[in-house]
Amino acid sequence: MMVEFELDTILHQRIIDKCMSLYKDGHFPDAALESMKQVELALKEKSGTDKKLFGTSLVKTLFGSGKNIKLIIPLAEDLQEDALELFTGAFRYYRNYTAHDGSKINKIICIRIMVLASELLDLIGASSISFTEIGGVKGLIKHGIFAEESQITDLLSFLSSQACPDDCFDGLFEDLYERGYTDHQFQSVFDLGLIEYKYKTVDHNLPGEPADLDTLGWFELTPMGHMVLNKNQNI
Repeated sequence: MMVEFELDTILHQRIIDKCMSLYKDGHFPDAALESMKQVELALKEKSGTDKKLFGTSLVKTLFGSGKNIKLIIPLAEDLQEDALELFTGAFRYYRNYTAHDGSKINKIICIRIMVLASELLDLIGASSISFTEIGGVKGLIKHGIFAEESQITDLLSFLSSQACPDDCFDGLFEDLYERGYTDHQFQSVFDLGLIEYKYKTVDHNLPGEPADLDTLGWFELTPMGHMVLNKNQNI
């Protein structure tokens, strides 16, 4: 029995927007190639990685070894090597063939490639960014997360002076954006273990504890964070 379905129900919206018109016009190799290009673009956009990287080189940078920003694919952290093989295989087999030949890609094969690209795009969208392997403070500067070390110490100094009653961060992030800091920069100093967030439950039975709060949260420099901050202040 033939199972019928609408492509729009299983394809990623990005594939629908960028590839479906090519598919509907019968340009199956072009639609297949564009779908893999969209995966490549999504990897770059998510990670902010060097635009000069392409294909398997880009995949190995984001999922393999080496000092760089990493994408952590959902399901389980111990599947990172499998994610590397999945994306590498897709680029080697489909991206390379569609880019250099593509003559054997018919309607059915095109659909399969667009479905595969949709799955990869979903994984990218659900992935998280990790800076733990970027190479420390020097790596943050090398990869353009910060322009110079003083920016890092300024951020550490600002965060270590902030408190978050009842874990309310709204005002904090507004202040960060006004100071020109990004979400990537904020996350990176935590990933590198330069600062950590701590909190305690308010004991309303103790004198001096705020009666209108349930928790008190604050940011605290780690020993490594203190070293980075002191190093820059002593220059």
